Amino acid sequence: MNLYTETMSKLNNIFSKHWPLVTALSVLWVTIILLLIVSLRLNQGHFVYGLDDAYIHMTIAKNFALHGVWGVTPYAFSSSSSSLLWTLLLSSIFYIIGINALVPFILNIILSTITIFLVYYILRFYKIHPVYNFMVLIGVVFFTPLPYLIFIGMEHILQIILVIAFVYLSVKILTNLNSKPLNYYLLLILTVPLAMVRYESLILIFLVAFLFILRRKFTYSFLMIALSIIPITIYGVISISNGWSFIPNSLILKSYFTSTTITTSASFLPNIYTILPNTHSTIITYLLAMIFALVLLSIAAFRLRKNNTIWEIPTLWLIISGILIIIQLIFINNDWLLRYTSYLVVMGLIALLLGVYNYLPKKFSFKFNKKSIPKYLVISLIVILLLSPFAIKTYYLTITPQSTNNIYEQQYQMASFLSEYYPNASIAANDIGAINYFTNIQCLDLVGLSSNDVAQAHKNNTFNAQELNYLANQHHVQVAIIYEAWWAGDIPSNWIKVGEWTTPHDVILGNSTVSFYATSPQYENELIENLKSFSPQLPKDIKQNGLYTEN
Repeated sequence: MNLYTETMSKLNNIFSKHWPLVTALSVLWVTIILLLIVSLRLNQGHFVYGLDDAYIHMTIAKNFALHGVWGVTPYAFSSSSSSLLWTLLLSSIFYIIGINALVPFILNIILSTITIFLVYYILRFYKIHPVYNFMVLIGVVFFTPLPYLIFIGMEHILQIILVIAFVYLSVKILTNLNSKPLNYYLLLILTVPLAMVRYESLILIFLVAFLFILRRKFTYSFLMIALSIIPITIYGVISISNGWSFIPNSLILKSYFTSTTITTSASFLPNIYTILPNTHSTIITYLLAMIFALVLLSIAAFRLRKNNTIWEIPTLWLIISGILIIIQLIFINNDWLLRYTSYLVVMGLIALLLGVYNYLPKKFSFKFNKKSIPKYLVISLIVILLLSPFAIKTYYLTITPQSTNNIYEQQYQMASFLSEYYPNASIAANDIGAINYFTNIQCLDLVGLSSNDVAQAHKNNTFNAQELNYLANQHHVQVAIIYEAWWAGDIPSNWIKVGEWTTPHDVILGNSTVSFYATSPQYENELIENLKSFSPQLPKDIKQNGLYTEN
């Protein structure tokens, strides 16, 4: 047997043994390549992420690596990252290899590959039939959807890995308290990065800790909670010492809570009007996700009644997943379509399969006749209904290239303009990622993620045109680049609108039109000339209007 034949024989053996894994990874990588090709063509060869938020993490990571400053600008601390672990990871890589915008993209490709490996290993460990294993893996690729998460360059794939590993180990120990000591240590270690990857992971940690209390593992439960709180507490103390709140502004300003302190008991009760979604599409996805969560808990209740115990693998997966989905939708964010629920998709797929696996056929035969048609129609309908909360998230996969094009034609162009004409100036903006990553501007963030005085004005309900003008003067702002529609009635009357860019085919932007304002007459002519000079560099399909376009 020659070397070629021997190699091919080994590859065939690997594929026949692990075909679900190999096929799922191939599908994932091919999808990434195709999306990348389309994206680069749309963006004139430039690689751009599909969300401006990715650049916020990258900016903080850049400033921390280069200047030792944890902030959106290199000039001062700002508590603007909701994922401490992701920003630290990017900063560490930047420190070692240098600043490179491709780092989050490449890192997420690696992490998505690890995700597929991890899910495959877990289902294989549970002795799931390869066909069903493959179905879940393909679901993870397209329903999460992993390629979209890769192209937005954020922490959500890392969160998926940590959550799935944490639940797997938790269930393994809870169903077998005589588990190896190594498993106990690994689970405790996992609580630290899990709490740091996103703050809502604390809900999962506390839920699992409660389950350990039910198993009378009181000390272990206490250690789990303590370890998860320590890194967040350390960061909170650092943040407070710099004049900021205990938790990042990105969480405070986006949350439903009315208070900024974690000590006000009333602040933990969400406003009843914010629990329910406020658009028709969101209501539909919300209800589908809620129904799915209730289905998971109903299956768990059925298994509990049948087996007379919750301490079995499928039941615990079902309970943990169902409760987390409900908590996420009620207390964290009620839009199932958003990226924040991606980890729940993977959990839900695994939990659903484990819950119904004993009732699924293990041998497949497809013999159709007139009598079997109603049965298969009913089965197909049930499958469609169960998977519908996941399938609707594939919407983001279909708009991934266009999302990157939106960011390229708006935020990337804004950054290019500032880099060329105002690289160190004081600028007011409401999208702060790309413009800070590609420049060293002094930024007044009108949303308040990176400007604490603005955040305080929003929280105290004192943000208006007069306050904005005062803050702009305090920060010596020369130019404001904003969504005019966001700040209707709050734009100072002495600001001079010089121009606007409108991006076509908007699928992801906060607004398709961004406006340029000079904050006083002394900056007006300069801004007009700079916009006029930069105008030929803009993509041809951007519609330009304003004083600078007039002859």
